[in-house]
Amino acid sequence: MPKWGENIAPADRVIDLEFAVAGLRDYVAWSSVPAIRFFAAGEATHGFSRMVEIHREARRLMGPGLRVELQTNGDFGEEVARWVEDNVHIVWISADGPPQLHDAQRPRLDGRGSSDVVLANIRRLAAHPNMQFGVRATFMPEHFGRQIEVLEFFRSLGVRYVCGAPAYSSTVNPNITVPVLQDFAHHFVPAFYHAQRVGMFYQTHLMVNFDEPVACYCRACTKPAHPQLTSDGYVSCCDWASFGPGYLPGLLQDCIYGKWDAAAKRIVYFPEKQDRIEIRNIETLGAGPCQGCPVLEHCAGGCIGKVVVRSGDLHKIDPNWCAAVKYLAKNIPFNAGLYPVRHS
Repeated sequence: MPKWGENIAPADRVIDLEFAVAGLRDYVAWSSVPAIRFFAAGEATHGFSRMVEIHREARRLMGPGLRVELQTNGDFGEEVARWVEDNVHIVWISADGPPQLHDAQRPRLDGRGSSDVVLANIRRLAAHPNMQFGVRATFMPEHFGRQIEVLEFFRSLGVRYVCGAPAYSSTVNPNITVPVLQDFAHHFVPAFYHAQRVGMFYQTHLMVNFDEPVACYCRACTKPAHPQLTSDGYVSCCDWASFGPGYLPGLLQDCIYGKWDAAAKRIVYFPEKQDRIEIRNIETLGAGPCQGCPVLEHCAGGCIGKVVVRSGDLHKIDPNWCAAVKYLAKNIPFNAGLYPVRHS
């Protein structure tokens, strides 16, 4: 199959600045929280000059209190690293553990490993005194049992926060299939408590809401749904829907609720799709597929993108996800205190 990015038209790889500014203006009109997040289907820092421009416009619109988050693969050089140190408040680097493990899962396009640069940047940013820094590690099924080993490796680099993600599936690689998530959860529980014993915090998207009751799983379904702008000119509610209909599998198109109109210089929203996203909450789910579920207020249906790919609808559930969440709920207490990190 083609390598990731080869089928993306060059014009669709970097977001249009006017579109980005329009999205910022709409967000400011809806929300009083001065925050932006850089995330891309490939790698946000590949469009570094555009990132700098967007940051400048966000500061102009939201003021010096702007909070900036970056999710990145960490494979960047000195210029980007210095800018991140000076301007970003929350950083999550996707990295999978020791070099042999990381390089097997995250080679560069030329086939070489990326761990040399990525691990150096992890060490550097983990030492930043004023940054919430974390690592997001993806585990293939054959590595579910290595979670404590991976935690200890990152602890040796100075990392305090780790998010473990089972390789749920891939929208671009059909060779990645959905594992039994309860198998991941079975190994996650001892790793979660190990992290607590050694002064780390370990989380997974399966239990991000165990610290307090919620109405919806994440910011994707808040009202109004926080706009996530794609590089090809669409508005999405979810990381999984990181491109518009021209590149997305059919099911994920339900997460797209707006489009940039370049001629009119404005974003056109699709109210029916937006409404359907925003009512994916515990009230709707509790009257439907999640009726009677004892963990509903700490799950709220799970990750919208992952679940829709498996269930076929925004308002259905994935039994695989549900079983894993219920297993974790038996072993990790609810409402034991707010979790110390934000991971959008």
